[in-house]
Amino acid sequence: MSDATTGDARLLSKGYRGWLLTVLLIVCTFNYADRAILAVLAQPIKMDLKLTDGQLGWLQGLAFATLYSVLGVPIGRLAERKSRIAIIGVATAVWSAMTALCGFAHSFVSLFLCRVGVGVGEAGFLAPATSLLGDHYPREKRASALAVVMLGVPAGYMLGAIVGGQIVQHFNWRMGFFAFGIPGIIGALLAYFTLREPPRGMVEGVANDVVEKTSLLSIMKILWAKPSFRQILIGGAIAGFGLNAVGQFTNPYLIRVQHLDFAKAGLIFGLISGFANGAGTLLGGFGSDYMARRDPRWAAWSCSLGLLITAPVYVIAWTRPDVASLIPFVFIGNMMLITFYMPTFAMVQNLVGPRMRASAVALFSLVFSMVGAGLGPVGLGYLSDTFAEAAFAAGHFAATCPGGMAPAGSEDALKSACAAASATGLKNAMVAVNLSFVWAAVHFFLAARTLKADFYRTPAEQAQAA
Repeated sequence: MSDATTGDARLLSKGYRGWLLTVLLIVCTFNYADRAILAVLAQPIKMDLKLTDGQLGWLQGLAFATLYSVLGVPIGRLAERKSRIAIIGVATAVWSAMTALCGFAHSFVSLFLCRVGVGVGEAGFLAPATSLLGDHYPREKRASALAVVMLGVPAGYMLGAIVGGQIVQHFNWRMGFFAFGIPGIIGALLAYFTLREPPRGMVEGVANDVVEKTSLLSIMKILWAKPSFRQILIGGAIAGFGLNAVGQFTNPYLIRVQHLDFAKAGLIFGLISGFANGAGTLLGGFGSDYMARRDPRWAAWSCSLGLLITAPVYVIAWTRPDVASLIPFVFIGNMMLITFYMPTFAMVQNLVGPRMRASAVALFSLVFSMVGAGLGPVGLGYLSDTFAEAAFAAGHFAATCPGGMAPAGSEDALKSACAAASATGLKNAMVAVNLSFVWAAVHFFLAARTLKADFYRTPAEQAQAA
C-alpha cells in the first residue's frame, strides 16, 4: 500500500476512531458545561443585577447565538479548506477564556458582551466536528457517531448544573464562571495535539484531490433545491426554539415555582439533563440509524414522533403541584425531545458531498441557532414577563418587583405578590412554548416524503443506479 493509503487505513481503524470520538466528546462536554452554567446561575444573576426575564433571555439567547450562528458559516467554509483539528483546538481555548471573563461582569451590558465572546469561540466546534465524523463514518453510521459525541450535551449540562448549583449555593455566581472557564483548555490541548486531519471523502474512497470544491452560493442552491432540506431547516429551527427555551428556564422554574434552593435545583436539573438527555441522545442516534436501515425515511419520522410525544408530556410536567410528581414527566419530556437532534444533523450531512458537509452544517446551524438558541430563551423570557404582568394586581410588575422580587423592607403582602406573579408568569410561559414542538413535528413528517431522493450519492452509486 502507498503511504497515503496506509495513513487512511490508520485513521479508519477502530482504535483511532474510538479516540476521535472520545476527544470530541470531552470537548463537547466542556462546550455544553459552559452553556449550562448560565442556566444554573440565571436566578442569582437576575436577583443580583436586577434583571427581567426578557434580559435573561437575551443573555441566554441572542447574546450567545448572534455571532455563534453568523460566524459558523465562514468557519464552516474555512473547515472545508484548512485543518479542522486546529479550528476546534483554537475555538475551545477562546470560549473557555470568555466563560471565565463572565465572572468579572457587573452589569447586563458587560455580561452580554462576555456571552457574545463565548458564542464566538463555540462557533468553531460543531461544523468542523461533524465534518470530521463524515470523513470517518459512512452515511448509515453518522447519526450513531454523532450521538456518541453529543453525549457531551447531557454530560456537560449535568456537570454544569450540579457543580454550578453547589458553587452558587456556597460561594456566588461569579465563581461558577471561573470554575468552568479554565478546565476547557484541557480539551483544546487534547484536540490540537492528539488528533489528525483526515483526507476529505476518506471513508467513501473518494481521493482528496479530486473531491469537488464548491462555492458557498452553489451549496446554498444545492441545499435549497432539495425539498427535504427546506422542511428539515424549518422543523429544526422551530424545535430548537422550544428546546433552548425550556433548557434555559427549567432551573429558574424549579427555584421560583417549586421553591427549591440553588443547590437542590441544580442537582435535579443536572441529573435529569444528564440521564434523560443522554438516553434521548443515544435513542435518537442509534435508534434512527437502526430504523433507517429498513426505510431511510425513519430518520425524519423519528424526529416527528419524538416531538409529538414531547409536547403533552411537558404540559403535564409544568402543571404538577410538587417536585416529586414533576420529575418523571420532565425526564420523559427531555428524553423524547432530544431525539430529534442527531438525526437532523446527520440528514443535513447526508444530503451533500464531502467538500460541502461543514458548510452545509454551518448554514443549517445559522438558522437553527438564531431561531433556536437565539430567539427561544428571549421569546420565553418575554412571555414570562407578559404573563407575570397580567398576574400582578399591585401595579406595574417590572417596576414594582425589580429582579422579580419586592424591594428590601417591603411588606410581606407585596413580597408574596411579586413572588407569586413571577412564578405564574414563568409557569404559563413554559406551558405555552410546547406548541412549537407540534409545529416542528409537522415539518419533519413532510421532509420524509422526498428524503430518499434527495440523499447525496457517490459517483459509484450513481453509476450503479444508472
